[in-house]
Amino acid sequence: MNKEAQDTSEHIIECFGGIANFKEIYKDVTRIRILVDSNSLVKRENLTENKHIIGTIKSNEFTEIVMNFEIIEDVYNSILYMMNNQTEKEDPIGSSF
Repeated sequence: MNKEAQDTSEHIIECFGGIANFKEIYKDVTRIRILVDSNSLVKRENLTENKHIIGTIKSNEFTEIVMNFEIIEDVYNSILYMMNNQTEKEDPIGSSF
């Protein structure tokens, strides 16, 4: 992953109140859709400070991030990876004993 994609991922996570606030994430060619636990932690107005983010749309429960299609795959995969690592930390293998 290139530095710009990593920086964009970190910016999105920060604007959404941290990775622990993420519930679901989806993507298509030009948008990443994010569902969070607490909308009060989301700073939508700060998202477009990143040059790869064109705008945001609030639709139903999801916030859609319209962004540069050239890095969307890397940004999505980075956020998904961090979400999965967060889940493993909350529920480590063998913790049910």
